[in-house]
Amino acid sequence: MNGEKTVKGIFVVDNKEATFNAINNIKKIINITLNQIQVLKDEKKNKTHPTKLCEDTIKNLYLLIDTIDKKRPTPISKDLDYLYKHCLFSVVRVRDNKDFDFLDGCIQILDDITEGWDRVGLAVKKAPAFG
Repeated sequence: MNGEKTVKGIFVVDNKEATFNAINNIKKIINITLNQIQVLKDEKKNKTHPTKLCEDTIKNLYLLIDTIDKKRPTPISKDLDYLYKHCLFSVVRVRDNKDFDFLDGCIQILDDITEGWDRVGLAVKKAPAFG
């Protein structure tokens, strides 16, 4: 058995370009959402109630949740679902209760997820495509 095929079933890239583009699209959504959450955090200092920004951020978080493959539950898909929903909870707390306490954790989560996607993207770029 050659070395390339030993990883089949763990991480296989059928279409490197499509996979790389999908990862970049997810990262773009995360970065937009992360920027929105950082603005929300700054709004606490201004003592404003940014309802529209909360709603836009919530929509982006639902979009991220919808990117998870629910048909094949894996530990990583379950973890991402949980983490995105934690961020959703954090923004809903701002919208409904003016409670900004969870935003720092949310920012850290999205930073960590982005770093993870960066690593996956690099691995995809280096990986041979299997056909």
